This record gives sequence, structure tokens and C-alpha cells, in this order.
Amino acid sequence: MSLTRAAAFAPVNIALTKYWGKRDHEINLPLAPSISITLSDLGTLTVVQPDAHLSANRMLVNEEPIDGKGLVKVGRVMRAVRALAGTDVRAGIRAVNTVPTAQGLASSASAFAALAKAAVTAYGVDVDLATLSGLARTGSGSACRSVHGGWVLWNEGEKADGSDSISEQLLTPEAWPLRVVVAHIGEGPKKISSTEGMKQCEKTSPFFEAWIETCHRDVEDCKVAMINRDVQHLAQVVEGNALAMHATMMATRPGLIYWQPATLGVVHAVRNLRETHGLSCLFTIDAGPSVVVLTEAADLSRVSAAVGAIPGVTRITQTRIGPGAHLVPNG
Repeated sequence: MSLTRAAAFAPVNIALTKYWGKRDHEINLPLAPSISITLSDLGTLTVVQPDAHLSANRMLVNEEPIDGKGLVKVGRVMRAVRALAGTDVRAGIRAVNTVPTAQGLASSASAFAALAKAAVTAYGVDVDLATLSGLARTGSGSACRSVHGGWVLWNEGEKADGSDSISEQLLTPEAWPLRVVVAHIGEGPKKISSTEGMKQCEKTSPFFEAWIETCHRDVEDCKVAMINRDVQHLAQVVEGNALAMHATMMATRPGLIYWQPATLGVVHAVRNLRETHGLSCLFTIDAGPSVVVLTEAADLSRVSAAVGAIPGVTRITQTRIGPGAHLVPNG
């Protein structure tokens, strides 16, 4: 066994068909499969340094120490890695996010994918991508998708231990290179975390069972749109799935309403661009107020300008579909 310092970057991923509902909250096993795209540039850089002098893992995120539930999740990943390595040595961990935390932009996905990639390298553990995605999932469910680049499927699995709840790449980033516009809306973390919001939704939303059934259908429909490279078909599936998730959230008691007025403004703008002006674009919204827009490269500038002009959109980020978690030399 060789212990060394290792650094990894993992990008955020944005679900096209959503993950919102678990059969096991402890190890993050979903009730339905989901499909996502992995974004370039936006994500988390994490450095793991095993240290025999530490009695417990220590972690800084953007130079702030984490504790409580966050450190419990980190510990879950690190225990699994130590078990694979056959050691009890803890680690010092530093992470830097290039995406706002807890604003519906999947910062936890990139964080735990980067942690898993850096940790297995630091502890000298050789694992395949399927195993790596399972490790990342134990920290944050959607992190298993950020292990891969491009268009990714997360299989819900059936086994109680989660060994078959892993991700796989469906398309490379180059296979359908749509461009991405992130409309940032709102400042600061959301009041109700995804973890707590999901639990409330499962318990009290009258639409929850129908929502899970919708997710199973939408995954298969999304695959067809991907095979045909059909933006119009993709828009129908992806927008419908996002709106169904938020309808399920809003019906929760008390209602989970993550949207801001600008969220709805971007929704209407994107639909108008597509239906009135013939642009190839579509939107999706995770558990937060910000909106992610997919478009063809030829329409990128017009879509960005229109979305950026919506009152309440604080800034625009342009990016593309990119690679998954990877090591960073001298990170």
C-alpha cells in the first residue's frame, strides 16, 4: 500500500431526467433511474493528503472547516476507501468549489465525485469507474454521475447494498456537443436542503408515486431523443420532467417552492425562443432557483443574450458538455 497526496477535479452534472426520491437514504439509493449531462469547467477541486498523525478526517471547503452532517458524509466515503486500502490512516482534505453551493447547481455531486477520485488515488486503490461511481454515490447520490463525462445514466439498481446502483456513460461529450447556459438566480444557499426536501416530499406529496412512475418512462423517452439527436423531442421530455418534479415538490406540505420570479421568466423566455423564433433550446431546473439551458452552438449567443436580460438573473455562465472526474497534477 502506498499513501500519497492526490488532487482531482470533478464537474457538476445536471439531470435531464431527475433524481428525486430514495429507497435508501443512508447510502443514497434512488427509486428511479436518471440521465444527466456532465458540464465542463464548473465543479470542485479536491486534494486528499493521508496523515498518520490525524485521529479523524479534517476537511476545508473554500477554506472553511466543515463538520456535522457534511463531515459524516465525507467520513462514509473515506471509510469505504480505507477498507479497500486496508488501512486506518485518516486524511486532511481541502476542496474548492467553482460553483455556488446549495443553489440547485449540483455542487454536492462534483464535491463527492472529486473526493472519491482523489481518495482512491491517495490511498493507492485501483478501482474501475463502476466502483468509483458507487463510492461517490455514498456521499451524494448524484455524485455517481459526475464520475463520467458526457451523457450519463444512473441505474437505480435493486440490491439492498447498492452494488448495482451505479452510473454508466451513454454518449461521449463529442457525440452530441450541445452548449449550456446557466442562468444564476438568487444568492446564498437554499433554505431547505435537497436531502430534507426530498424526505418531506416522499412523506407528504400526493403526487410522489406518480412522479416516480413518470421518471421511469422519461428515462426511456430521453434515450430515444438522444439516439435521434432530436432537440424538440428532448425538450418535451426534459422540460416535462423538470416541471413534474417541481409540481411534486410544490404539492408537498408545507410546499417546497425553490423558484424565484426570474426562474419563471427564464422558462417563458426559452419557450418563446424555441416556439416563436425557431431556436434549438430547452430548459431544466434542479432543486433550486437557477435554470440551465441547453442549446445548439449556432444559437448560443442569442439564447445567452435573451436569458441574461431577464430581471433577477444575476449572471450567466456559458459552458459545454465535458469530461468526468479526473486527476489534476500538482493540484
